[in-house]
Amino acid sequence: MNTFCSYFNQSICKSCNRIEDSYEYQIQKKLDKLTTLLNFISHYEMLAPVLSKTTQFRNKAKFSITGFIDAPVIGLIGESDLDLGREIKDCKLHQPEINKLAHALPDFISLANLTPYQIKNKKGEIKGAIVYFSQNSEQMYLRLILRSKESLDRIKKHAPSLLAQFPKIKSLSANIQPIAHAILEGEEEVFFTENHFIEHQISDIKMTLHPQGFVQTNQFVAEQLYSTAASWVKCTSADSFLELFSGQGAFSFFIQKYVTKAMGVEINPEAVIRANQTASEMNWKHLKFMASDAASIEETALAFNPEVILVNPPRRGLGSSIDLLKKTEAQHLIYSSCNATSLTQDLEKLKDYFEVVKVQLFDMFPHTDHFETLVLLKSLNAYKK
Repeated sequence: MNTFCSYFNQSICKSCNRIEDSYEYQIQKKLDKLTTLLNFISHYEMLAPVLSKTTQFRNKAKFSITGFIDAPVIGLIGESDLDLGREIKDCKLHQPEINKLAHALPDFISLANLTPYQIKNKKGEIKGAIVYFSQNSEQMYLRLILRSKESLDRIKKHAPSLLAQFPKIKSLSANIQPIAHAILEGEEEVFFTENHFIEHQISDIKMTLHPQGFVQTNQFVAEQLYSTAASWVKCTSADSFLELFSGQGAFSFFIQKYVTKAMGVEINPEAVIRANQTASEMNWKHLKFMASDAASIEETALAFNPEVILVNPPRRGLGSSIDLLKKTEAQHLIYSSCNATSLTQDLEKLKDYFEVVKVQLFDMFPHTDHFETLVLLKSLNAYKK
């Protein structure tokens, strides 16, 4: 069966493993999976899923860079030692601006004399590129993933030509990742532009994105996700709100207008700086962010005494931070998850403390088995009061 994707049809890329199914069928299969995983819960409301566009919905792209200096391959790593890589520069899922940049990268790589990294020989300099395009601000960041700092001067020398060709790139950086295995990003970021972030607007909220901060890949569905969480908080009539794993603050930004005090906790200090800067620029004096591991703030969180807690953990789930939720006196908990399996495992651990009220699926990743889930829970202690 031929699909709208020539890369899939030619077996170049199989990332969209559900692309041969109709979109309606994809959604039904995801709902079936979620419902099955939640079958240990007797009563809850399953809301209608939030759907995505089926093409041009990805605002973020990660490219591997292989091949040779004079013939770089932008796309995927090869599947064998003889496979030098698989070119993907016109992905139908990407925003068009991302694909335009993908077409220009080979010339820049050759101009700056950047040797594509060879996994087998553990030689070469440039390993990949990460691009994000913010639709409302029409600003982009480009991160070049490098093995070392050897090529920084050459990139700096030739960066002006790339920035002139793509004026929407407001942040250009190199991420240094010397480890010779599948870890995509390193800790050190070297910038070639004055800006270390881009402007990013979702709905009426203006924020900044740092290249190392987490951001959802599907901006349209992400906005629906944040808006829904905010509407649930509004319905609780809560005064205080705590977000764990807050990233650069998007959930808190949407929710802050419905509470009188709010706090976000995030382990990435740069993301916290960006979030606090946005809160300051928007004059949200009742909203603060702190840099800490969510599992180690029990004393602070209990003293803050939030009426609503929102958690947005990584794929592995809550981990030891679940102990804090068991001790809190929060009346409501909102759980945002990108992994329905770890979500349901955490919900089982919390079933003696919180009751699931409603669940909604957000199709952030069409044509795959992945999706976001938002769950509203009510404290069992609330029924005793």
